[in-house]
Amino acid sequence: MTAKNGGAVSRSAGLAGVLALWALLCGSQALSAASSPPLTRLAQVTALSESAAAQHLPVSLTATVTYVRPADRSLYLIDGAVGLYANFSQRMGLRPGDRVLVTGTTAASFRPVVMAQSVRVLEHASLPKPVPAIFSDLMHARLDCRYVTVSGQVLAAAYDAEQPHPALRLRLRMQGGTVEVVVLHPGAYSPDALIGAQVRASGAVGGDFDSKMDLAGIWINVADASLVTVVKPADGSVWSVPLTPIREAGFGYQDENLSERLHLAGTLTYFEPGTMAVLQRGQDSLMVETRSRLPLHAGDAVEVTGFPQLEQQTVRMIDGQLRLAPSSEDRHAVPPREISWDDASAGRYAYDLISMKGYVVAKVKDARVTMYVLRSGDHLFSATMRQSSADAAMGTAPEIAVGSLVQVTGICFVESGNHWQDRLWFDVRMRSPGDVSLMELPSWWDFQRLMWVVGALGVVILAVIAWVVLLGRKVKEQTLVLEQKNREETASQRRFALYEQRRGEILEMISRAQPLGTILDAVVGLVSYRLHGAHCWIELDERWEPESRLRLPGKVALASEPLIGSDGEQLGALHLSLAFHITAKDEMQEALQAGARLAELAITTQRLYQDLRHRSEFDQLTEIPNRFSFERRVTELLARVEREGGNLALIYLDLDRFKDVNDQYGHHVGDLFLQQVAQRLKTQLRGNDMLARIGGDEFIVLLPGVRGRREAEEVVQRLERCFAEVFVLESYTVEGAASIGLALAPEDGMDKEELQRVADMAMYLRKEQKRQATGPQDSSQLHGGEHA
Repeated sequence: MTAKNGGAVSRSAGLAGVLALWALLCGSQALSAASSPPLTRLAQVTALSESAAAQHLPVSLTATVTYVRPADRSLYLIDGAVGLYANFSQRMGLRPGDRVLVTGTTAASFRPVVMAQSVRVLEHASLPKPVPAIFSDLMHARLDCRYVTVSGQVLAAAYDAEQPHPALRLRLRMQGGTVEVVVLHPGAYSPDALIGAQVRASGAVGGDFDSKMDLAGIWINVADASLVTVVKPADGSVWSVPLTPIREAGFGYQDENLSERLHLAGTLTYFEPGTMAVLQRGQDSLMVETRSRLPLHAGDAVEVTGFPQLEQQTVRMIDGQLRLAPSSEDRHAVPPREISWDDASAGRYAYDLISMKGYVVAKVKDARVTMYVLRSGDHLFSATMRQSSADAAMGTAPEIAVGSLVQVTGICFVESGNHWQDRLWFDVRMRSPGDVSLMELPSWWDFQRLMWVVGALGVVILAVIAWVVLLGRKVKEQTLVLEQKNREETASQRRFALYEQRRGEILEMISRAQPLGTILDAVVGLVSYRLHGAHCWIELDERWEPESRLRLPGKVALASEPLIGSDGEQLGALHLSLAFHITAKDEMQEALQAGARLAELAITTQRLYQDLRHRSEFDQLTEIPNRFSFERRVTELLARVEREGGNLALIYLDLDRFKDVNDQYGHHVGDLFLQQVAQRLKTQLRGNDMLARIGGDEFIVLLPGVRGRREAEEVVQRLERCFAEVFVLESYTVEGAASIGLALAPEDGMDKEELQRVADMAMYLRKEQKRQATGPQDSSQLHGGEHA
């Protein structure tokens, strides 16, 4: 299978370098190959392994030409059901159908190929009957270099740049995917006439390949226009479609992914949780787009499942799912391969674990990434370490100065481009700070330091002359004063930097919702540090923190700053009892105000967090647990039953004719009714039982540790008696009833969905029994009236 230029580069172009190397081979390997008998059948060549084909074994084959294009060094041959690619560039008038004798040697590629030295025409015959091809067979390389027929709709058509006879290139959509069709001699066919048409074409199968010779697409090489048939012309010209504004171009996007799911195993060499991973096994590597956030690290043996995707000549996996390999035998160590700039920029080690050396030209670091710009010879490349890497917190990096020689280890990420003709920019993506090691310190004596020394000497000489001639002792005194001032400013700057660092740590504690007492202690420490060890404390309102009085030092406050919430509520106060080295009242007030604002932020954030958590776990109307809390609790209790034994009862309660209450008295009365029902039900339960509202008029009760069904049924009876008395709702009295179903684990199942289903069936059976017992008038109907 061979690749073509234009977006993807032909394998024949890549094999030009192989041909040049082959011409230079000498020694025992060449002598051994020359002494072996030649291969005479195509099947013998295609059956060779990659290592055997690389031995340049002699061949002397008889086969039929299906496609020839000397400009691309392309010669496709077929013999029976076996196709073969030969690298041959002589222009000798070969035509499809020629029966030829090819002599040369084998070479390794995506599949074994022949480096043809000579081709002799034996006779001209007709082309063999083409094999109908489907897309999956083409992408699995089952029809590599075969003579096939493909059918589909032309998505795009254009002439290529070959001179003097440009070929016609068609983008053909088949069932399952798209292929490229190259018509070498298009005859009367024009691009506009074919776009949108259903066509059938016969030709030799070639392929697109990435820089590592992995299959990335399919080409069908057609000799001339006679092998292309328009099955159904296009319905109309593509130019008749109404114009669409540029900003609306994305409205028409559609996608149909027909890729099959793959299952891969290997060693995890890089992982950014929720974003991507790199998998490597031996010399093969693959980038995987994944949302997995499993606690995985580089070096773990993993399995991956997902779908392949071809993009910009790169094979990658999308929608990847990761897991640890189930057996330790699946672990395969992947040592980094030390390569040069030439190797990396050629793209041959894309996504491989590599190691490179270079001199540091620049270093950039922020909260998200650390980047080194390195020089290798006359070339630059980058090495980065992202904080989002799963291993970013492992190890420490040495202090690296500009000019140092370092060795970096990581994954080679290569920018997209024409890797056959250009050198590509690449980045070594490090996993952890330990992936950079210092090999050599920079030279201390450089031009910059020389200039500093010369300048310093000049300043000293001028200062001495000025001191001797003009200023003398006065200059010396002023120098001492300036030195003292510089020391004080330096100490002040250091102190301010440390203060800001600690303030940032407090903000981080607030964002992580750490305990309020811990945060307030840190705020008190920060204010005390700002005021040179002053005694400070925070006194909170007892509604917020009854234990706040335990932190009171029993001293008289010298100054205080009130703590005010966002709603204007008085939260407490920050007090100062005794301060040393306070030079100004403004400094003291500024420190208290800054500390108070931090404390207010911590308290307000804590209140918001507690409120959000309560809203997520409790029903806002009845103040009992909601469905989320119920599902979490039932999962825990079922696990305990499975682990320790015992029983778990699940009671499903549905209010009868609750809709009538809302329709007759309004939703406000319905809400009051639900609140009183919840209060009555709770009085019949134990402390470790759980009552949850899971729907509008649906409740579930969990009874852990019941001794059996009889005990659970007694609870059901108590719950039914909750509706014996009428409900007084403002000026109304309402008679209520409920249908109740019971399920018992493990007797009725160990799955929460199964238990709910059993209880639900029991509840509906009970509802039906009551309906049959009372006749047409449902006994569960809610009656009500105005209440004086």
